[in-house]
Amino acid sequence: MSRQILEEIVGKFVEKGIDEDLILEFVEVVGKLALIIPGSYVLYRLDDIDPDDNMILAAAQEGGADYIVSLDAKHLLPLKHHKGTQIVDPKLFLRVIDR
Repeated sequence: MSRQILEEIVGKFVEKGIDEDLILEFVEVVGKLALIIPGSYVLYRLDDIDPDDNMILAAAQEGGADYIVSLDAKHLLPLKHHKGTQIVDPKLFLRVIDR
């Protein structure tokens, strides 16, 4: 997790009217469970499609992630891979970790 991604998620929660206490609880859990990376990598691969998704790819690369789990069928999932990271939907990811 990078600061940029967390800010993006929190911003979406605020836009959707999620209760502030739930947002704070989410941030606390992420802080305890997630690998926090500096967020210093910058990518431009998706600039022509959805520049905001570049931070997801950059974080995966910077953190050495095996998987990106996403529901973004328009931009991320069609890539299938990025620099050794598989990009899968949650259903497939759950099947993989269940093995």
